[in-house]
Amino acid sequence: MRRIKLTVWMLVLLLLAAFLSTALAWLLASQLPLGGKTVPRYYYTTEEDTVSAVKEDITRYQNGQIPTGPYDWAVYDANGRLVSASDKYPKDLTPSRLLAEQTPTEREPSDTGKVRTLHHIEAINLGTREPGYFLTVQSDKPTLNEYQVGNSNAFFILQVVLFIVFLLLLTRWIAGLFRELERRLERLTVEPAPTEPLPPVKGPKEFKLFAQSIERIEQELRTLRVRDQERFVEQLRLITSLSHDLRTPLTSIQGFIQWLTEKHETLSATERTELLAIVTRQSETLASRIDELFTLAKLSNTDYPVERTSLDLVTLTEQVLELFPGIDGVIDGPPHVALFADPMLLRRLLENLIRNATLHGTGDLRISINDEAEDIQLICSNAIETTYTLEELNTWLTPFGTSDASRSSGGSGIGLSIVQQIMARHEGSVALTSKDNRFIVTCRFPHAS
Repeated sequence: MRRIKLTVWMLVLLLLAAFLSTALAWLLASQLPLGGKTVPRYYYTTEEDTVSAVKEDITRYQNGQIPTGPYDWAVYDANGRLVSASDKYPKDLTPSRLLAEQTPTEREPSDTGKVRTLHHIEAINLGTREPGYFLTVQSDKPTLNEYQVGNSNAFFILQVVLFIVFLLLLTRWIAGLFRELERRLERLTVEPAPTEPLPPVKGPKEFKLFAQSIERIEQELRTLRVRDQERFVEQLRLITSLSHDLRTPLTSIQGFIQWLTEKHETLSATERTELLAIVTRQSETLASRIDELFTLAKLSNTDYPVERTSLDLVTLTEQVLELFPGIDGVIDGPPHVALFADPMLLRRLLENLIRNATLHGTGDLRISINDEAEDIQLICSNAIETTYTLEELNTWLTPFGTSDASRSSGGSGIGLSIVQQIMARHEGSVALTSKDNRFIVTCRFPHAS
């Protein structure tokens, strides 16, 4: 539909150019000389032209044919009786009345558009003793095809030249519209993206809509570039944190192994045992970091399979808590809460929550399970030394989003990210809050549909 509108718009402009070129050429050519006389824009036939046409029609009438001149005619006998006439000839115009009128002489050309009536009378042989009379009445009101434009050759040349000029101006204007669109397209490839506004596109609605579409694409590209830059910075931060977390235990292991290699002959059995225990712990730490990274990578994939089954959330929480004998935790809630979830993933979620409370808290672990009408809530809270700000809490859901102090205590900054991914696989949500020197993680599971 828009293409049709644009085609009609272009056709109208071409017709307008043709009309303007014709009108201007007519105005100019009508002032140029025709022979030796300057002919104005309106031109009427002279008396000589009328007499010549009348004589030809008299000959036609005498030969039994009908007059064809550009006027109304009538034939009267010598007694003033009407013999024959054309359909529109005025019946009240007789030879005597015509003779009373002043017969017009040769008229100069006129540039006014008024109606001019031409009268003429000519003697005619009707086959009787007395001659008859041939009368003509011409109402001359010029129409467009009767205009005399002066020099016809100049008119044709001017018309063609002016049409080409108008066409070039029209093409130049349309090319300017396309240049405005081109400028907007070029801005899409410039980095950094320019911020100065461009003037609005003036022209057909189709050009304006196209320009608006380009501007919307530019805004989207600018947003994508900002996101790509943020993603690059985030990936750089993740790589830095990952290299730090993997390099620290690996460097420790390499150092102790080298020391054992060089000093194994001088070390006692007790010292060897202690060093091997340290190497074992660092190896376990390294393996744990790699396992967490592998788990996070798998859960980040939206195609990761989730095998859900009906389970008791309270019982599973009690079983996981028993794996941490050094932690005194309290579980609040009903004795049983049915949940449709993946047991392995849910077990990993509980382990990460309890381990996070162990590493970063000061004790007093409380786990509340609530079966609400809207959802099932799992709330894990523990005491902390200071209350965290909202900005700090928001960074903890980002991989490696933890402080150096937390990392030195054994945290990797991946545990809560894994929790978030597990909740996402279950169409749930996780929220972090901190108040009254407590750190609270709230997991909300939707009811099985």
